[in-house]
Amino acid sequence: MNRAIILLLLSMLCLPILPTSASGFEAPIYGGGTFKLSDYRGKVVVLIFSQPTCSHCKKFIPLLADAWRTDPELSSGRYIVAVAMYSPSNPQAILPAFRSYNPPSSWILLTVSWSHLLHFGVKYTATVVIIDPSGNLFAKIEPEDVPYIPDMVSVTVEKVKEAYHRPVDLEVDIPSRVQVGEPLVVSGTATGVNSVRIVLVSPDGVKGEYSAMVSSGHFQISLTLSEPGEWIVRVIAGSTVEERRVRAEIPSEVHFRVLYGEHDREAASILGLEAIRSGDELPDGDLIILGGPKANELAARLNEELGIVVNINGSRGIIKVGGRVWRFQVEYGRSDYALIASLERDGRRIVLGEGLTRFGTRAAAIKIADGGIDGITIIRWMDDNGNGEVDPEEVEVIFRGSWP
Repeated sequence: MNRAIILLLLSMLCLPILPTSASGFEAPIYGGGTFKLSDYRGKVVVLIFSQPTCSHCKKFIPLLADAWRTDPELSSGRYIVAVAMYSPSNPQAILPAFRSYNPPSSWILLTVSWSHLLHFGVKYTATVVIIDPSGNLFAKIEPEDVPYIPDMVSVTVEKVKEAYHRPVDLEVDIPSRVQVGEPLVVSGTATGVNSVRIVLVSPDGVKGEYSAMVSSGHFQISLTLSEPGEWIVRVIAGSTVEERRVRAEIPSEVHFRVLYGEHDREAASILGLEAIRSGDELPDGDLIILGGPKANELAARLNEELGIVVNINGSRGIIKVGGRVWRFQVEYGRSDYALIASLERDGRRIVLGEGLTRFGTRAAAIKIADGGIDGITIIRWMDDNGNGEVDPEEVEVIFRGSWP
């Protein structure tokens, strides 16, 4: 194995090796143009750092090229290979050295400098750096770790495929509707990646790409939808993709009527809208339905149709929406919880505000009055000041998400 000139320079200059990072890597393409990692999101990028005089490169890279040509998956277009050649003292040797590897026609030749080597902390040639489809540094394979060349070829092929097929636990939270010009908050959790890629497709098919860093497993980014219609939001982590459709609406005044349940007239008054006692029929128009299923027959009917459970037994409460379940301990008149569910049904908006007790329904009305309600929201009320009333500062959102 040939230790590169790079190693000699490092030992002479005593320079630290910088932490590895894939972010922002760019390098000149031999013959013209610029290679940018950001241009290859959605694919696995394989960077092979080489030198014209590297004996290890002369054996390893041709074997890897043979593996590439004989493996249909590797030549499928999912994988981009760039040989990054370092030869500041003899740049004329770069192209002959690259051709001697007998590379596939799709491989790219880069001319790299000292800064490119430091970007990934490269110490030896031939070092292989693998970037996953989200732009995260997936693996770095060095000759000192895998000195036997056939083993290094097999490890490289294995890691490259793993970078594409590796499953990533990804959960996203995206509202189903938003007003044009208002922030669309895309958030969620992802494991095993440093960032996620967000692809935003406008109603007329124009794509935009964004990146959100993952910190402690969580990510969040705020986007603005500039025109009305149905947008597509794709969140990509590795090879895992979650897609949601978001309707952007032109801001307009919405006229809701309130249908309240038994004991919930006070909650309805918080909204300052036309309000009547609820029956069991669903009238026309946009509606806010206040009160849990025991107090409001219409809420009970809709809950059954939508797979919602809001129930209390003594001091134990449960709220269930699809596969999501929340269990609570309730102290009547001192603490309560509520569900707010916003949906579109037969071309009109319906908002359900259901507390485990009447106090939770009042808390739900306060949050509905604040606006910005979409999807599923779980709120908590605690009588912090001890006055027995539901005050706005005592109401807290503990969960906000889309319909399951």
